Amino acid sequence: MSETIRVRACMAVVEAGKLLLVPHYQTDAGVDVQWNLPGGKVEFCEGLEAAALREFREETGMDAEIVQLLATSEVLLPERPYHSITIAFLGRLTGGRLRAETDHGYGVKVPRWFAAEELQQMAYHPPSI
Repeated sequence: MSETIRVRACMAVVEAGKLLLVPHYQTDAGVDVQWNLPGGKVEFCEGLEAAALREFREETGMDAEIVQLLATSEVLLPERPYHSITIAFLGRLTGGRLRAETDHGYGVKVPRWFAAEELQQMAYHPPSI
C-alpha cells in the first residue's frame, strides 16, 4: 500500500460570469470526462501559489495572478488507497491566449468556459470547491 499524500494546487478564474475548467478523462471514476479547475501536482520545494500559476499556464496557455486563497479540499479513499489534498486559489487573467493542451495519454484536452447553470449537472474535481 502506498502511503503517499498527493498535494495539488489549482486556480479558479471567472470571466464574464463563466468559470474556466479543463477536461480530465477518468474512466475508472465512472464518467467519461471530469471537468477540473486548472491545476495539478505541487512539485518538491515548489510553493503552492507558484504551482497553481504554473499548472494554470500549462493547462490553458494563459497567464494569471493569485487574488486570494479560495478553499481546501481533502479526498480520502482508503480502499484504493488514495489520499489527496487540494488547495484552490481565486485568480485573475493577466495575459496569454486560451489553447488546448496535448496529453500524451488522452490526446488533445480543450479548456472551456462554463456558465453557473452548466456546473450544476457536471462531474468535477474537487467536488467540494
